[in-house]
Amino acid sequence: MMKESNSETEGVKSLIEFLKKRESYSHSPDTVQHIQTHISNVFMAPPYVYKTKKRVDFGFLDYSTLEKRKQYCEQEVELNRRLCSEIYLGVECIIKSDHGLEIASLDSKMEKRDIVDYAVKMKMLDERYFLHFYIERNTLTHEHLDRVADKLGEFYKGQSPDKTIGSYGEREKIRFNTDENFHQTEAFIGDTISREAFDAIKYFTNSYLDQKEELFRSRIEENRVVEGHGDLHLEHIHVSPGGVCIYDCIEFSERLRCGDQAVDLAFLAMDLEYNDRWDDSRYFIDQMALKLEDSELTTIIDFYKCYRAYVKGKVKSMKSTEEEVEGDDRNTAAGIASVYFNLSLRYALIGSRPLVIVCMGRIGTGKSTLAEHVGNTLHIEIFSSDRIRKEMAGQPLNERPAPEKRKNLYSSDMSRKTYDALWKNVKNSVKQGKSAILDATFSIAAGRRNIIDRLESIGADYLFIEAQAPDDVIKSRLKSRETDSQTISDARLEDFNMLTEKYETPSEINSDHKIEIDTGSPMTDTIKTLYQKLIDRQIQNSAKEVA
Repeated sequence: MMKESNSETEGVKSLIEFLKKRESYSHSPDTVQHIQTHISNVFMAPPYVYKTKKRVDFGFLDYSTLEKRKQYCEQEVELNRRLCSEIYLGVECIIKSDHGLEIASLDSKMEKRDIVDYAVKMKMLDERYFLHFYIERNTLTHEHLDRVADKLGEFYKGQSPDKTIGSYGEREKIRFNTDENFHQTEAFIGDTISREAFDAIKYFTNSYLDQKEELFRSRIEENRVVEGHGDLHLEHIHVSPGGVCIYDCIEFSERLRCGDQAVDLAFLAMDLEYNDRWDDSRYFIDQMALKLEDSELTTIIDFYKCYRAYVKGKVKSMKSTEEEVEGDDRNTAAGIASVYFNLSLRYALIGSRPLVIVCMGRIGTGKSTLAEHVGNTLHIEIFSSDRIRKEMAGQPLNERPAPEKRKNLYSSDMSRKTYDALWKNVKNSVKQGKSAILDATFSIAAGRRNIIDRLESIGADYLFIEAQAPDDVIKSRLKSRETDSQTISDARLEDFNMLTEKYETPSEINSDHKIEIDTGSPMTDTIKTLYQKLIDRQIQNSAKEVA
């Protein structure tokens, strides 16, 4: 990022202070609200909005000179009139006169030395009709999404992309964008993104690009690569009784604006899922697939959702380091960045469709640790047999009952009730279109077959993760539980032989629905192996869908 001189910094501060004042505007607004992003300063001066561009150079974006800011202001107006013609009024300039700073109409005769900066002038839209407000009020409907789909369907189908536009769908150009993202976020490893997540998302992205050459080629041949919007998220989509307005597209980079129509749509789909609207997201993408007659859209969309979520994580991370952003806002941005990076990781590991993950294995193998890590990182609800069993029996979670009570707590009847309760929870999650994690030993083959039959009866995808560890490691872990007051499990070292003898190896589970994880290594190595196996399965499954 380009550094400003002291005089330039003071000039920017003066400009911002000027635009924050009511008296600076000829229409005398009642209030002026200042909002800033990592690339813009926005001034809400009802009934208008003025937006100036920050004097930054990120490589992929360069607003460092006055001429460039003028160029991109004019380009912003031109491009955004494609999907929101009624609100973009034009470009105005801020000039320095004998009386100080003033806002003036852009005049070609005006001397360049008088112009301090440029601003895009827009009509203010009624905030009640933005998609994110519908979500906040829980009033978003499929009708709203249908109207958005109609608008975008006409927009994409009305284009006749030439070879230049089509080239943005080539694998190496896509890889250039993703490589750039990874390079620009390395500094945030250990802060807003973990090393394991960074490596996994990079592994997924490069593996997908390497293995899907024919898919990307066919998308170009079918004219699926367009000059899109580039920043199609909830806050940019306005659905009112009078019409649909989609504004604030990317004007500063053709390569970030142009691409597969799926990469455009993935932004909105990802944003819906960020807000826990998984069913709405799937509905929207299904509607777009029908309108665009694009049967591959639902297959490739998770790759682009992963990319889009990563971009959001990058942008929020950058905001978290900007000195001009207040401390609380920087901290908030860092927290949001982490959530987006974890969402990107989720797409890489398991995709966006509902998946039931069964973390199973012998006692002490770390199945609950894996379940907690995956659930907490990917924001998936965990249903634990240990917890449910004790809650049903009215037993304190962190208290190991006396032998007689344990006998009743782990009776065949109580185990059956526990596993039935697990099933009811997971069935409800799948019904809501959400993934779920089951944390239980599932030591008996008959019990595993029962849950598989039930899952298949409702059409749910499922994956068993069998945690494995050497006996000496297991025994050491069980022994440490004697002094651990937080563990819920009642299994101890004295139970090792008995429970091991009862455990039936899950050889009956199809390899497409099972992975084995050795938890005897350090946790970081275990997680790395788990992530790679999940990613390989995810890409393999997408290949079957294409076939």
